[in-house]
Amino acid sequence: MRVTEKMIFETSIAQTERSRENLDVAQSEVASGTRVQHPGDDPVAAALSIGHTVDKARFTAVGDSAQKAVDELNAADNALSGITTVADRAQVIATQFGNDSYSATDRTAASAEVDGLFKEAISLLNTTYGGRYIFGGFKDSSVPFDATGAYQGDDNIRSVEVAPGLYQPASIDANTIVKGANGGVDLLQTLSDLSKSLQANDGAGVRIGLSNVNTVVNQLAAGRTQAGMAQDAFQSAVSTAQTAVSDETVKIGKLLDADILDASTRLASAQYALNATLTASAKTLNMS
Repeated sequence: MRVTEKMIFETSIAQTERSRENLDVAQSEVASGTRVQHPGDDPVAAALSIGHTVDKARFTAVGDSAQKAVDELNAADNALSGITTVADRAQVIATQFGNDSYSATDRTAASAEVDGLFKEAISLLNTTYGGRYIFGGFKDSSVPFDATGAYQGDDNIRSVEVAPGLYQPASIDANTIVKGANGGVDLLQTLSDLSKSLQANDGAGVRIGLSNVNTVVNQLAAGRTQAGMAQDAFQSAVSTAQTAVSDETVKIGKLLDADILDASTRLASAQYALNATLTASAKTLNMS
């Protein structure tokens, strides 16, 4: 078979193009740090990476939701702390003025302070976070407690995902903790009754108020414990989600990222091969 100049030329061109392609691939990997830039570069790795990318997005969403729940529960706990301070002060007042040695004038002055505590409790119970009233259940777009202390919310508890398919209660049941639903004592009614008893110079009524305040203090303590446990659960979910996101990122990197040392070595080899091809082609063509 006779080797023509055209065959020599076409062979040289083909070898040069292959060398340039190898050089381009190596340069792209070194520059981008990515081995698989298109599904065709490695279909199996590309397909596996899609699954890991979906998992990463899911864990990211779980972590974000859990962090928001932590922040909201922290706001709820801060409000409950303030309400506990209100109840503690009412406890002190009821203890002190339950003693019949105090005059009607003294008790009337104490009544005014209890009225202030009532208003402070209402304000704290209408706390908002993220544009929501956090003590209103699902009715979180309007104030849950009106000026008289009546509850306008509902008993629903919001749940937030702590792991794929696993949910944790993320709100506080103020109707039970504060209003005493399900057999408890109503803090706001207790404060109102205590104020009336003080205003009427009714020592027996004040002492009944003290008993009720003591019960409410325990209810609030239980509510704060509940909030704290929920915060811990969501904080753990945040940490777990962050770890999972990091793991998925590593898996994606192993599938798609280039080995820079290997890519750099191949880049140098491809550059050398291209130069050699060009030199050989030039000599061959000159000879022919």
